[in-house]
Amino acid sequence: MHLTLRDVVARAESQGCELVIENIEDKEPRDRIALAASFGSPAVQVSLDTGHAHYAHVSTGAPPVDVHVNLAGEALRHVHLQDTDGHADRHWQPGEGTIRWPGLFAALARLAGRPRLILEVRDQTSLRRGAAHLEALGRRSRAGLRAGPRRPPARS
Repeated sequence: MHLTLRDVVARAESQGCELVIENIEDKEPRDRIALAASFGSPAVQVSLDTGHAHYAHVSTGAPPVDVHVNLAGEALRHVHLQDTDGHADRHWQPGEGTIRWPGLFAALARLAGRPRLILEVRDQTSLRRGAAHLEALGRRSRAGLRAGPRRPPARS
């Protein structure tokens, strides 16, 4: 792989751009992180697709999405935000599946850097709905930080 990508990596370095290696069905996220690091170049970093990671978590027992972020750390430069039920690569709007978004964004908030966040969904006509879901999570999170811990709502 290094021989195949040698010229591509050199060109990326000379142009000041980054190549990112994305997860597909990674059971062990450390493998992709190690692969990116093995190039020894700041031009080769890591990408995370939330739907791919959640699918691997549910279907193969891979770590949950937030663990991918924690393990990648500052090598994480690009995140495809999409939701799924964990049974296929759905590319649903955030909030339509079962990804635990608060945990994912808590992990992202701990990073010193700020990876690019891209909504990667099938239905472009409802893109604003997915973005609004993430914005609402952010507002609730910030409010919770100001107000301190809250009790969960009572269940009937």
